[in-house]
Amino acid sequence: MDIHELRSFVVLAEQLHFGRAARVLHLSQPALTKQIRKMEEELGTELFDRGRHGTRLTAFGETWLGQARRVIASFEQLLESGRKMAVGRAGRLRIGFGFTTLDLVPRAVVRLREAVPSVEILLRDMSSAEQAEALREGEIDIAFMRMPLPSGIGFQTQAMPVVKDRLALVTPRLPHEPGRKLRLADCSKSPFVVIAKSRSPGFFNHMLSLCAAQGFHPRIVQEVLETATAVAMVRAGMGYSILPESIGSHSGAGVQIHRIHDLKSIWTVSAVWHKGDSNPMIAVFLKMLKKVIQDGKMEVV
Repeated sequence: MDIHELRSFVVLAEQLHFGRAARVLHLSQPALTKQIRKMEEELGTELFDRGRHGTRLTAFGETWLGQARRVIASFEQLLESGRKMAVGRAGRLRIGFGFTTLDLVPRAVVRLREAVPSVEILLRDMSSAEQAEALREGEIDIAFMRMPLPSGIGFQTQAMPVVKDRLALVTPRLPHEPGRKLRLADCSKSPFVVIAKSRSPGFFNHMLSLCAAQGFHPRIVQEVLETATAVAMVRAGMGYSILPESIGSHSGAGVQIHRIHDLKSIWTVSAVWHKGDSNPMIAVFLKMLKKVIQDGKMEVV
């Protein structure tokens, strides 16, 4: 039994006349009769009473008609949903992202929902390492990861650079020397509040390598999970921090951002997905990302 036969049954139930139903269905009357008999054989009972006074539904046929209509409606909804997904007007997108794209990704998601109201979106806040694992296991469709990608990532990827940032030294505002710019080397004995290694191993190791290049290991007094927490602690005087320079635009009063003049302080974050992934929502989302970047005049590679 297939959807065409179900439709034939519903039309005949509405017309209660084999000739009229056959014309509606663009079938010959013998072909329609054959379909109905086949269905009755599969079900093991009759759907219609055929007599001198015409065709009418059996008690079973009347009960089954409602179920058949629901199945056809569900099938048509499924078909329409599939057509929309195929052209990027519906679908599902699972996105992994980290603190370096906390501003970018939500804004792109808002744009995506405006463009495709029926899209289902799942956001997961993860480190680059966690995103790589989730992408490999098919748990997310697109990730935002630091470049270059790990050499042993284990699958073929496509990537679109979206943000270029650099590490900066963040200190409490210097009351007597507000214009003074510190160098990282000046802070070898200072306490540091840092983003925890568990939150972002790549970022943590990047910070350590910059300090090592200046001949010291930072005296870490507190590890935190979010840049906003680190900034608040720096503002309170608990220590210095090394954070993305881009946080300066929304760090608020009470802190100073000091650029680290080292090419190794610069890094790129890219949107990454499986090469050949056929999910049409990826292309639509990337388009929204580009618009957000252009509108916000973010620094892009």
